[in-house]
Amino acid sequence: MSYRALLAIGCNEYSELGPLRGAEADARAIFDSLMKPGAGDYDVNRSNILLSPLLSEVRGALKNILFDNGRLDTLTISFAGHGGIAGGSFYMAMRDSRLGALSATALSLADLLRMIAEAAPRQTYIIIDACQSGGVISDLGVILKSETMGRFGTPGVTILATAASDQAAVEIAGHGVGTLAILACINGDEFIQDSSPALDLVEIGRVVSERVSSAGGQVPVVWGLNLYGPAGFCKNPHSGMGNAPLRSVLDGWQDFQVVASLRSAMRSLWEPYVSIGSKWDARLFCTALEAVLNSFDERGEVARVDLIRRIGVACAAQASESNDQFREIEVRAACIVAMLPYSGSIEVDEYLSEACEEVAILAKSALERAVEAVGRYQYALVTGGLADLYYLPVRLTKLLGWAGYVVHCQKDLNNLMDLKCFVESIFSKIFENYPVALVSVSDSQAPFVVSIATAAFHLGLHEQAERMLGHLFMTAGDCGAQVAKADIDSGQVLHYLMCRHSGGTIEADLVARPTELVLAIMRLSRLFDLDEEFDLDLADLDHVSLLGYLPSEFSNFGGEHVPGGTNVIFTIGQDVWTVSDIEKLWPLTVTKESTGVRLSALLACLLFPDRTPWFLLDEIIFSRTCATG
Repeated sequence: MSYRALLAIGCNEYSELGPLRGAEADARAIFDSLMKPGAGDYDVNRSNILLSPLLSEVRGALKNILFDNGRLDTLTISFAGHGGIAGGSFYMAMRDSRLGALSATALSLADLLRMIAEAAPRQTYIIIDACQSGGVISDLGVILKSETMGRFGTPGVTILATAASDQAAVEIAGHGVGTLAILACINGDEFIQDSSPALDLVEIGRVVSERVSSAGGQVPVVWGLNLYGPAGFCKNPHSGMGNAPLRSVLDGWQDFQVVASLRSAMRSLWEPYVSIGSKWDARLFCTALEAVLNSFDERGEVARVDLIRRIGVACAAQASESNDQFREIEVRAACIVAMLPYSGSIEVDEYLSEACEEVAILAKSALERAVEAVGRYQYALVTGGLADLYYLPVRLTKLLGWAGYVVHCQKDLNNLMDLKCFVESIFSKIFENYPVALVSVSDSQAPFVVSIATAAFHLGLHEQAERMLGHLFMTAGDCGAQVAKADIDSGQVLHYLMCRHSGGTIEADLVARPTELVLAIMRLSRLFDLDEEFDLDLADLDHVSLLGYLPSEFSNFGGEHVPGGTNVIFTIGQDVWTVSDIEKLWPLTVTKESTGVRLSALLACLLFPDRTPWFLLDEIIFSRTCATG
């Protein structure tokens, strides 16, 4: 149950006063806007709308809301209709009100404030769109009595009147201009702030006053008393647009229809955005990006590319707050992967190619800094604790995998010698400082191993690749290929390590069965003539199941679930007995996708290491097969 109630009153019809055209429409619009799910959080059972009511009906509704249903934290009352000042007090005229007898036939603000003072909701918001409504100031003494001010239970009250005490309230397009300005703030068409999740009527009133008074004709008045800290008239539609860099994504956009459709979608990006520097979740970030990109409908790929570039810049700035050298790289990679579903157009494919190159430059720089850090301090990549027995091997293969990405992205730039020295330095530091840490521990290592091994093949770094694969194969054999699942929960890592150390069978829910890592190691061995050597030890992996997933296309390769692909499964000792047996049965295919799409698919594997870039290996094998006839 919500302890928030809304009463909206609109009076068009009068027995003795002239009729109005837009008051009831104002009441409906305020009521509908605030009662939307997630807008005002007002209790539908305690809230009411009254259209051209009698004074007795209004008093009955107030009695019911204020006194007959228990605790009330927040009350909002809006009134649109005739208003006037008589005897030094402001009155709201109902259908049976008489101009010469307002004190007896209309609702005075003073009486309303007395009811509120007695019922004492923590916060009350009053909106009055009526002529002379600025006269409400004269009635504030009722709530500002010295004997009640500051005592526990003293209600907070905020009043927004849309016209000064000597002004008429103007209507336009079937609504009061004051109400239209208020609705723009509630619905988010008018930006107020993005630093808090709720809007207060005082800050809305300031914006309404500026907007309405600048148009001429009337000057709204706002007054507020808040004794209980942050108040919430309604939800802030711009909460989640937060820091200026993210909000600036929409600055200067020429297509206002696009901006309107993007505003709501951009809110889904807020939580992942603010978490970039602290608790990074690539999947949540990509999911939010997908929602934003999908909001474009069919407005064209040029605009979508423009948007993702803007988001990339804003989020990269947020990533700079992280201590993780790869945070900006992964953020930019996520932006690229989110665009894969739109590949195939010239504009998107050009973006993918250019953005992948930018990521490669950043990754190369980050890897060089990592090498320098290890050079200064041997254990720079160690965080400390038993968990490093698991996470350090993953971390090392991840660094190597990103080095492989740099090679695959830049190997056509006639700088192979520079790249060879670059990758060789990374291998050298790892072999020198972490000689026993290149261990097979998780299936999440598979994409990184494929990336670096195929890159090493292109660079002629056979000795380094052989040493890496030898370590990985030996340690996989030592545990009977019981490597952890790619998505093992961090809370289960220590238990997995203890089970593995004991040398027994590890629980099935911790282990990758079938395993893509062991299949990757075995298939890669043929590039470096290790296959016959590995064949000698396959008896230790008897009945181990191997898995390779081949996507039918790359457009969905960054999704949480990749539909339409093919699972290639082998069991050692049943389907295959040697590494060459695997190659004979492997459905060798070569992708015809553009370079940008291929590199984006590789980024998807590095970002979400539960999928493997088999196409990198298949391209090499296909080329060798063609070369030998």
